[in-house]
Amino acid sequence: MLNFKNEDLATHAYQKVREAILQGEIAPGSPLFEVHLASRMGMSRTPVREALKVLARDGFVQVVPARGYIVPHRSMDDLRDLFDLRESLEGTAARCAAQRATDAELAELEALCVRYENEQDWHRWVQIGTDFHNLLVAAARNQRLANILDSLNGQIVHSRRSVLRADAQRRDAATREHRAILDAVKARNAADAEARAREHVRSSYEATLFSYQSRPAAIG
Repeated sequence: MLNFKNEDLATHAYQKVREAILQGEIAPGSPLFEVHLASRMGMSRTPVREALKVLARDGFVQVVPARGYIVPHRSMDDLRDLFDLRESLEGTAARCAAQRATDAELAELEALCVRYENEQDWHRWVQIGTDFHNLLVAAARNQRLANILDSLNGQIVHSRRSVLRADAQRRDAATREHRAILDAVKARNAADAEARAREHVRSSYEATLFSYQSRPAAIG
């Protein structure tokens, strides 16, 4: 690690801190200190400082004047804003995928959808769903869109997982929604693919909002 360039270290720090936030190792409300993070990752404070700036830009941490950085709590307004963006962007991704996906990608999406429908283990089921969405975005052939969605979905992953764990009906609905998206993409029906993807995100938001109102401490 000592042989890495400074920008490589900053990228490494960004990835490690983001992963810790998404895995719940750093809880919402927790302060982030450069010196502690640098010591934890075995590097100087400079790449950590750069990583925190980018994490703040991407919405994973929040700048607190005169205090540094904290992992933010998500308010209802935050969730609404995030899901509004996600609906638009994932709709666009599905529309583009219907126009641009290769036959090999369609076959892989079908295989993932079948696994998603049959998987019983919750953790594996969530990962398969993530893989499905990632491949759909990749098939859209728009790297800027992929980069924005990666950051956006990272910010709401905790809320989405808490809902899926708590609500078996939402899990069943999500499975049906994935199948509807895939059917539209396979039919090369761009308008329907976009509509189905938007419906899926709206349903996810409604379930998340219900969970948030019922159990506000469950979402970070």
